[in-house]
Amino acid sequence: MHIEMVNEYSTNINWILEKLDDDVFFISGWDKDSKILNIDSQIIEDSLTNREHQNSYIMSKDMYETKKRIVNNFEKNNYSINSSCFTIVANGTSAAFISLLQMFKRGIQNILFIGPIYFTYYHLIKMYQKKLFYWNINPFSKLSIDFNLLENEITNNNIECIIITLPFFGTGLTLDMKEFEELSYICTHNKIFLIIDYVYGNMEWKAPNKLHNYYLVDITLKSEYCILYESIPKRIFLNGMKSAIIYSTSDIIKQINIDSEICQGSISFIQESLLNSVYEDKNNSLLIKTLQEAVSYAQKNYYLIKSLLIDTDFLICNSNSGYFSLIAIPTKHFVSKHDKDIAIEIYRKCKILTIPHSRYYYSLPNYYCFRINLSLETFDLIHNIKKLLYICNK
Repeated sequence: MHIEMVNEYSTNINWILEKLDDDVFFISGWDKDSKILNIDSQIIEDSLTNREHQNSYIMSKDMYETKKRIVNNFEKNNYSINSSCFTIVANGTSAAFISLLQMFKRGIQNILFIGPIYFTYYHLIKMYQKKLFYWNINPFSKLSIDFNLLENEITNNNIECIIITLPFFGTGLTLDMKEFEELSYICTHNKIFLIIDYVYGNMEWKAPNKLHNYYLVDITLKSEYCILYESIPKRIFLNGMKSAIIYSTSDIIKQINIDSEICQGSISFIQESLLNSVYEDKNNSLLIKTLQEAVSYAQKNYYLIKSLLIDTDFLICNSNSGYFSLIAIPTKHFVSKHDKDIAIEIYRKCKILTIPHSRYYYSLPNYYCFRINLSLETFDLIHNIKKLLYICNK
């Protein structure tokens, strides 16, 4: 049995965040050092100064200029897309909520999550009194999903919707396109909805970087049961200016636009201006260069850490994309045995804050697992990994 129902669990991390101060290194955080990996400031300035401010609300169903630029970008990369098959919302969390809302309105009860789960999904599914199931993956070995077994268990558990985060949340592991095609086929064949959270996607370490994963969007739009969302600003740490693009059938997008207007209101002028700047030819190459530098930086940090952990009993997952990887430390190194207590023990011993990955519904027997942010400054990151090795080998 691979599919299991998710039981009650705590996603509260306030006890961690309360310990944040200038003397603490937050190795599991979501921000980056402000001195590194910054987008060219001229793109930001152009988006603010070269456009006339609008005094009207900007709704997702509108944004005609931005949508035209997106369509043109796809065409330049030899893919076609209709503007009725995508929309723009305020951020990735909004995209998750508004996509799940479509499932709830269709009366879907049983939802399957593959791999670690971001707690927003858990809270929404619990709030709407749906049943959440889970298919575990092992990020510390070769990633493999038995699709025949998955399809059988989907049928046996009456799964009506699958949610998958690519890369799998906090691991830096992703499916290749053949595996995604197989998953998409299973969902379409069985009339099961597939929601793909791709806000940290399109940052594979060994693939050319582009604004979009055009092939993935193309696969998504060939299905009647698929919703995909991505966020270019999220990938380049434009906090405060984030937005997300949702792709699906024109019928689903029409419903998303209606619900978005009712539940979430308008897009900010700055968000629209920034996206318009992103798609200008003169800025396109600068943005891709920024993404390439960020991906290379994360990959370099990953291999430095991996080399540090050779001949130790620490595990690091086989990451191949994005800004995060997952480390596992044997619990034998700690007095405490529960995740929350181990996190506090690490904090007390070396002033490093870690978020237990059990908060994202992933754990490994006899190990304490936590994600590491590969976009942190290299010296600080390596220095603190060494501190972890030291306290575990005293």
